[in-house]
Amino acid sequence: MIRSKWYAIDIAPDYAEISVFDEIGGFGVSVTDFKEQFDSIKNAKQIRLLLNSPGGAVTEGMAFYNLLASVRDKLTVEVIGLAASMASVVALAGSKLVMDEGTYLMIHNPWTITWGDADQLRKDADVLDKMRSELISIYAAHSKLSPKEIGQMMDDETWLTAQEAFDSGFADEVRETVQAAALYDVSKIGFKKIPMALKHLDFRSIKTIRDFEAFLRDAGATRAEAAAIASGGWKALQRDAEQPKSEDDGEIKEALSGLISILKGESNGL
Repeated sequence: MIRSKWYAIDIAPDYAEISVFDEIGGFGVSVTDFKEQFDSIKNAKQIRLLLNSPGGAVTEGMAFYNLLASVRDKLTVEVIGLAASMASVVALAGSKLVMDEGTYLMIHNPWTITWGDADQLRKDADVLDKMRSELISIYAAHSKLSPKEIGQMMDDETWLTAQEAFDSGFADEVRETVQAAALYDVSKIGFKKIPMALKHLDFRSIKTIRDFEAFLRDAGATRAEAAAIASGGWKALQRDAEQPKSEDDGEIKEALSGLISILKGESNGL
């Protein structure tokens, strides 16, 4: 077995497995390194790619996709944590996509960091539009969705559970697992709509009732729901967990039920 920080390769006479658990390009996995290892296993009769990545550079991600697609007929991809951004494109390179329970696939519009005058910025925007069109074509070809539907999902930064990815036609199988692999920490990457299930929260940062309200709103509760939960819940804690006996009990209970659904990733907005 060949191992490094970001990949692991198992090689047998008729079977090879490669695992990628880092960003694509940048400070993560470079195309040069990946190709070197891919070349060592591409002649196996069956290849399995294990994927847990937040994505990365579009151009490097396309290189990954094209390398893997060259052995599409014998390649199975399994998402064991997260396939976000360009990693969601890489996930579609095989003849079969398996997603373990508790995993996510995320698609969004390409973006960049740039500088320059107005002409340069317009040129960069044109390039992003071209990239977006290419990505829409790939997603549409590997799903049940139309290009228009895909485009809207990208505009919205859409996070799909394994079951949602299966229902949309991206995934071919949802595999039951005892426990999903630890998801890649995407909390500092800058995605706009990260599901609560993927956020790494530090509850020690909650020092006051206002901090608690802010946490609840970040979790998806409305301002009114957060106020109701924080007021009733915090007072209950201050009374050594005594049950609240105010007329707001019903509202608090309803808000808590909704929040629990959000934390479990069951909200329609995820």
